[in-house]
Amino acid sequence: MTDLANRSLDRGITILESLARNGASSLADLHRDTGIAKSTIRRLLGTLIQHRLVRRSVADGLYRVTIPLPAGAGEPIPHEMASLTDVAMPRAVELTKKLEWPSDIHVLDGLCMRIVDSTRPLSPFHMYRGIINRRINMFGSATGMACLAVRTDEEIAEYDRLTAGNMSLGLSRFGFTLKQFMPEIEKARARGFGTRLGVYRGETMLDDGLAAIAVPINVYGQPNAAISMIWPRAFQEPKEFAKRHLAPLKEAAEIIADDLVRLFPRDAGTARRN
Repeated sequence: MTDLANRSLDRGITILESLARNGASSLADLHRDTGIAKSTIRRLLGTLIQHRLVRRSVADGLYRVTIPLPAGAGEPIPHEMASLTDVAMPRAVELTKKLEWPSDIHVLDGLCMRIVDSTRPLSPFHMYRGIINRRINMFGSATGMACLAVRTDEEIAEYDRLTAGNMSLGLSRFGFTLKQFMPEIEKARARGFGTRLGVYRGETMLDDGLAAIAVPINVYGQPNAAISMIWPRAFQEPKEFAKRHLAPLKEAAEIIADDLVRLFPRDAGTARRN
């Protein structure tokens, strides 16, 4: 029994090391890299997921390690992001099943938003799936706008200062000054949700053709995450789309925040990320 337990532990560590070394992986990837039987890998992954050492993303079905390991080349999902995603995704899935439009979960990660998972594969409407863990411009994205709109003008000015001249993360990417951008923040505050900046076309080489509305996930008063709902831009204007879908989107965000406080009272997802 001891030898069997040790062999299982050794194989579990091998899987963690493979994920840390290679990054997001499928079951087939892990089988090729480790030589462990797929049935064994599947069983061990179930245990690792149960203990929150690994998570499987809905968006692409790949497995990702949630803890840093020695000599690991792959970037782990920070613990608080993994916790938030585990709590948020069941609610996002419910929302997509009810309304059919997909949702993304983004977190504020330093000077950008970061997509941590998405229900796009579950929607009957086929859209560009996006890339998990991709950095998103906070000033252009609907989720970034949602998080910024509930912050102070001084905080927004500080984000602008820290990203000044950055053609990927800053306002200069869109040819905006802070003075030109602030009216967009006021609009978001007035309507109660974030939308994409008019000139923002996603983080793809070509225009992704999408529109989005988003609301923050406020945990302990910290708007450091957001949930969005996405649709083809040509289908409907955000104002019209929001008339039908904003209320259930806000309800989902509130339930996610409540769940985080209840289940993770000490770290509460991204509540302490600034």
